Amino acid sequence: MLYIISTPIGNMKDITLRAIDTFELIDILLCEDTRKTGLLLSELKIANKPKLVSFYDEVEQQKVPQVIDWLKEGLEVGLVTDAGTPLLSDPGWLLVKRCYELGIKYTAIPGACAAINAAVLSGLPIQRFCFLGFLPKKEGDKRKLLEKYADFDGVKIVYEAGNRTESSVKLIKEVNGEKTEIRIVREMTKKFEEVLKPEELVNDKGEAVMVFY
Repeated sequence: MLYIISTPIGNMKDITLRAIDTFELIDILLCEDTRKTGLLLSELKIANKPKLVSFYDEVEQQKVPQVIDWLKEGLEVGLVTDAGTPLLSDPGWLLVKRCYELGIKYTAIPGACAAINAAVLSGLPIQRFCFLGFLPKKEGDKRKLLEKYADFDGVKIVYEAGNRTESSVKLIKEVNGEKTEIRIVREMTKKFEEVLKPEELVNDKGEAVMVFY
């Protein structure tokens, strides 16, 4: 079986008991970064020693056939990303799609998700929302994406690099209007977690989740 395992986005205590149990039984663990995942397993004191296999966006397509062979052999395979829930702006969907097509059993071990966590912290009405993933680096591509969803009646959630947050705020207001409410959520689940309005942003440290309405 394939296990899609959510991991903490900051605070290690956010790992679930089910995720720990799963780490103890799998034979192979697909990782976005084997070093980071190795440290995670060590911090969690996982006694099992699954084979760690590098599995990131650029190699996912070429590695899917090998993973499918392992699953057909009856091996227990786990999938994690560096933090949070796999497939959400992270590798994995091609593998899950192939498992679905072939009737290979798979399941998700739910847990932390940066997009959902930021939405909850935003103080905006999140009864209806859409997730747009990472904003494109080029301003033209970014504008096209924002314009495509400008008429969506609900909250929008995006991921953005810290050094592009300020310029993205300006573009979001250009596309959605000056009255658009924006929250910039950083360091979630950690000691210095913060939920900022654009005018409160004083530096461009780290990756941020932007929630706007």
